[in-house]
Amino acid sequence: MKRTIAIAALWMLVISAPLLFGQRKKDPLTDQQIEDVREAGDQPQVRIKLFVGYVDERAKEIHSLNANAGAQNKSVQMHNLFDEFTRLSDELQDNMDAFNDEHADLRKVLKEVIDKSGEWTTALNEPKASAQYDFMRKSAIDANQSVHDAATQMLADEVKYFADKKKADKEAEKNADKNETR
Repeated sequence: MKRTIAIAALWMLVISAPLLFGQRKKDPLTDQQIEDVREAGDQPQVRIKLFVGYVDERAKEIHSLNANAGAQNKSVQMHNLFDEFTRLSDELQDNMDAFNDEHADLRKVLKEVIDKSGEWTTALNEPKASAQYDFMRKSAIDANQSVHDAATQMLADEVKYFADKKKADKEAEKNADKNETR
């Protein structure tokens, strides 16, 4: 019995160790950017455009850092930028999913996401391979591909949804007109 309790206590310690030592990552957004996202909370187009801009900034920083031959701690900086890119891409996709579930009209901004994610792929593949950041680069590439695929599917779904909705609204209007003339 004592051994079982000791093993359970040890497992609890192992599981909670990351929390105890505060291994939370720094938010990739500045306080102002967080406030901007908060203010755009009920405006799907604006909020998603903000995240597209933040992800785009990281892609441009990756491109610039790659071009800077004399950069100090280049591998560490590249690792951090790939990590931020991934986290922001995940947040972008979470926002796209949430607003898509609400049937917000995202058609215009989804086209931008599709175009930008193609540009981001180029930036993510520019740096030479390095054991110090290749895992993070792979994660960033996967996150970018996921955003691209989700935006492409959502756009197709939204085009169909809004076409069907328009057709249903016309039918309802036609039926309402028929009922009024009776």
